[in-house]
Amino acid sequence: MNEQSHQVAANDYQGASDLIRELGYVILKQAVSHEPLAILRERMDRDTQELLAYCDTIGGNPRELGHLQQGPPLSADYVFTDVAMNQHVNRVCNLLFDNHSRLTFYNGNTNCPGSTTQGLHMDGRHPTLAPEPVAPTTGVVVDIPAGPMNTSNGSIQLWPGTHVIRPEAGGPRVPEELESERRAESSPIQPTTEVGDVLIRDIRLWHRGVPNHSTRPRHMIALIISKSFAPSKRRLRFEKGCEDALEGQEIDANAEYVEGPLEYLVGPTRRIYESRKAAESAPQQT
Repeated sequence: MNEQSHQVAANDYQGASDLIRELGYVILKQAVSHEPLAILRERMDRDTQELLAYCDTIGGNPRELGHLQQGPPLSADYVFTDVAMNQHVNRVCNLLFDNHSRLTFYNGNTNCPGSTTQGLHMDGRHPTLAPEPVAPTTGVVVDIPAGPMNTSNGSIQLWPGTHVIRPEAGGPRVPEELESERRAESSPIQPTTEVGDVLIRDIRLWHRGVPNHSTRPRHMIALIISKSFAPSKRRLRFEKGCEDALEGQEIDANAEYVEGPLEYLVGPTRRIYESRKAAESAPQQT
């Protein structure tokens, strides 16, 4: 499979949307200016150390070793239009979703040196189950690496075309037998991206985090943009002052603006930890 054929110019909106429908992903070349990414990378480098220190206090990262749930700050100094409301990304999504695009997630992840291999999974479930047909794309994950991403520093593993392969339960975990069947037909890939490139993938595309063999963390800002018609039931929280970066763009920012500072760094990991502890202590069904 020629990975280069799945990279398109940032303004090739039709080509990008066609590839997402066909293969489940596309890479937009040089869609984001480099300056905000450099600012975010520097801040996220510092934040990684604080988050790792917190993980030490709870017995380690509650996710797979080395894979941190880590998003950027939610303040005006770190929320950039070119990242959170990128015009090229928004126009691709509006083609996919018939101009009914809404931002429904804004966070990120960090792949640390010495990380392990994650289980194969999807970030969203299939909205239909057999015998109904597989649904078209209704949500995408927008991955924006803050620095270069390659096989050395744990580039995300993607399984092209699997967004239309539906596990019996609809996801999000991919059973090992289904993984083996697919691997016999088509191998996964690890895309290489440069600073400024953007990966857009169907929320159902099979993927996993793999080991980072480099000596520094690899950060990725992650958005979810969904097809939405009904009024939003849950808005994303940003600090006051972010309105200029988010409002008046081509998709629904789905945001509320509150007095800061917002706790953005430790909270997601704490919630994962507390959820897993609660599950472990719940009575076992017999």
